[in-house]
Amino acid sequence: MQAEKSLTAPRPTAPSNNALKAAEGAGRYGRKKAQLRYSFVERATPDDPPPPLAQMLRGGRGGHVRLKLYLSYLWMQRDDVAQGLTFTARAWATLLDLPDPPKAGARRISDAQSWLTEHRFITVESQPGRPNQVVVLNETGSGEPYIAPGAAAKKEAATNLSGAVLHRYVQIPKTFWLNGHLTLLSGAGLAMFLVLLCERGPADDDTALWFSPKQAQNRYALSEDTRGKGLRELANAGLVTTKRRAINPTDFEVVHMRNVHYLKLGRLDETAAFTPKRRVVRIPKKRAGTG
Repeated sequence: MQAEKSLTAPRPTAPSNNALKAAEGAGRYGRKKAQLRYSFVERATPDDPPPPLAQMLRGGRGGHVRLKLYLSYLWMQRDDVAQGLTFTARAWATLLDLPDPPKAGARRISDAQSWLTEHRFITVESQPGRPNQVVVLNETGSGEPYIAPGAAAKKEAATNLSGAVLHRYVQIPKTFWLNGHLTLLSGAGLAMFLVLLCERGPADDDTALWFSPKQAQNRYALSEDTRGKGLRELANAGLVTTKRRAINPTDFEVVHMRNVHYLKLGRLDETAAFTPKRRVVRIPKKRAGTG
C-alpha cells in the first residue's frame, strides 16, 4: 500500500519568478519607502486592545494574507491621501506568491479583503465590468480616511506638537517587495520584522535591539511562540543576527545574559531566500576503558 501524499505543499525557500515579475510591475505604482505608523504595530498601554498587527494575525485563518495584502496597499499609496487601487484579485495573489492565483489564490485575496473591510482597514467599491476598487483607511482600524503619516505629522507639528507623536512611523524599503522578502515570510516572521523595525527606528544595522518577554507582550500582544518562530525565520532569511550579551555594568555583580538582535536591512537589496541554520550535534567523548 502506497503512503498517502501530504496535503501540505513544502514551503518555498525562494520567491517564484512570477511573484518577482509581479512585484516589478507593482513597483511602478509603489513608494520608494512605504510608511507605517507605530500604532499599527504597538499599543500605548497593556490595557489597550491588541494593536492592528496582532488583530490581523489572530483573526482566524489567513492572517498572514491579510497582513501582507494590507502592507502592499500601503506601499502603493504614493500620494498623501488615499488613492483607489483597481487591480484584480489574481494580480494581488501573484504578488503575494499564493498558490493557484487565478482560483484558490484569488479566493484568499477576496476573503482577506472581506476581513479588512469588516474591521475598517479598507473600503471596497464594486465596479461593473472592472475589478473592485480598494481604498485604504487609517492603519489603526478607526475607519478614518487615510493620510500618509509623514504628511499628517507635519500638519500636526505646525499646530500641536504632542499630536505629531500619534503619526510616528517607520519606513519599509520597496526592495522588501521587489526582492520577494514579503512573499517568503510567514505571519510570525513578518510580525517580528515590523516589531524590530519599530524598535530600531532611525538607527543603523549595528544597533542592538532587546526587549523582555513582558515588554513584548505588553506592547505588541504577540505570544512567545510567535516571537520565537518569527526570530528564527528572520535569522534563516539573513534579516536578523542574534548574539548573547552581558547586561551587568561591573565585574562585581552576578553576570546576567540576554539575547540582543541586529536587524540587517541591507539584506533587502538581495533576492530573498531561506538558508536554515544547521544544528550542531555534539558527540560525547568516550571514556577511557570503554569499547
